[in-house]
Amino acid sequence: MNDSLNFVLKVLILSLVISLMIKYLGPVIAITENNVSALIIVMLLPLIITLFLSWKLLQKVSSSK
Repeated sequence: MNDSLNFVLKVLILSLVISLMIKYLGPVIAITENNVSALIIVMLLPLIITLFLSWKLLQKVSSSK
């Protein structure tokens, strides 16, 4: 149970850090205003979290064998 809680907290903290980076560093970076840029920005966080969770799942499956 403790491992699950630690993992969830790590994911939440990582998500918070990425969100804060987008909020405060986003205006500093010059990004052109078009649909592709908006789509990349919106999909980046879920993609990173999905990759991280998949990686952790693969580690768990490999260690249980």
